[in-house]
Amino acid sequence: MNRGNSKKTAAAKRNAAGKRNAAARRVAIALAAFALCMSLAPGAARAEAVEDEKGFSLGLKFVGASLHADEQSDAFYIEDDGGGVQLDFGYRCNPVFMLEIVAGGSNHDTSDPAIEARMQSIQIFGYYRFMPESAFRPYIKGGFGGYAVELESGSASIRMDGGGVAFGGGFRYFLSPHFSFGVDFAYNMIQYDEATLSLGELSYESSVDENGGLTTLGLTFGYSF
Repeated sequence: MNRGNSKKTAAAKRNAAGKRNAAARRVAIALAAFALCMSLAPGAARAEAVEDEKGFSLGLKFVGASLHADEQSDAFYIEDDGGGVQLDFGYRCNPVFMLEIVAGGSNHDTSDPAIEARMQSIQIFGYYRFMPESAFRPYIKGGFGGYAVELESGSASIRMDGGGVAFGGGFRYFLSPHFSFGVDFAYNMIQYDEATLSLGELSYESSVDENGGLTTLGLTFGYSF
């Protein structure tokens, strides 16, 4: 009887996660449509709203994140969907190519309320940006990074670390040469190779071979200088 209830609870939580994913997609589509309408409006491509060809940028990104694990049991699992913040620092090499460092993380619930899950990452991306003379700047990107997922309960924690590659795309809309907002999407393919079990001041490390993934969809705000 208890096993049946736990399966029903797990199924209900997964259905709720699917609804949240659908809602996130609808928000992203609405934001993209809004930005496209602005880009087509008279004066949207004003020269004064285009950033300098070379320079630096800072960004703040509010993300919805979805973890992808190879196997999770009904007895214990990490909720796929979570939320977090990312910070980025970029350098514009020319009007179309940009390099960027992105660092941040997301928090995720688990099936056990006493255990918290956290995803952390730092990545380096190369961007190819279209429409250099427009205030509306769609782009594609690719890069690599380091990732860690950690489960924590009191003084005990389990952490897996690894590396991976990422690709994605999005757009920025420039309200002025310095200020912009946009939507960003990234898919990360991760290979975890190290696990650390910590209990107070004691820790134990071991090698692992686990595949994972991370999808992020974020609303970003930027400052170029």
